[in-house]
Amino acid sequence: MEICFFEGNKQFMDAIGAGIYEIKICKNKNGKTKEKVLYIGESVFVLVRCAYHLYKLRKDPTYFGFTEDMSKYPDVTLRFSLLKLQDNQISRRREEKDIISEEKEQPLTQSGKSDRMKSKEEKIAAVREFLEEAGK
Repeated sequence: MEICFFEGNKQFMDAIGAGIYEIKICKNKNGKTKEKVLYIGESVFVLVRCAYHLYKLRKDPTYFGFTEDMSKYPDVTLRFSLLKLQDNQISRRREEKDIISEEKEQPLTQSGKSDRMKSKEEKIAAVREFLEEAGK
């Protein structure tokens, strides 16, 4: 599995601060890439929080809905990106929830009603469905 962690110097430097971020899952099939939002979050230190997500994913792939050794996903990329800088914690949390609920299709690992994640089984089913559909 490939990881794209805040591509570009500006994204990376901005992610040192407070803001709202997203993690997308991308699957490449025959030169075509299909992607879907996996998770939307907020943090006072976005870069640190996203590094923690990677740590959790490495320890337990089911954290983001994967079931096998991540090396078995050579055509899958997780793309971390900053959506918005936002210092004010109350505003940041409100905007995060608004973004989650406004998403055309809910982030694969979140309930959609708030920033809460789905159960492990629901995350696995959602990621599996995306990977199967994107592989067609």
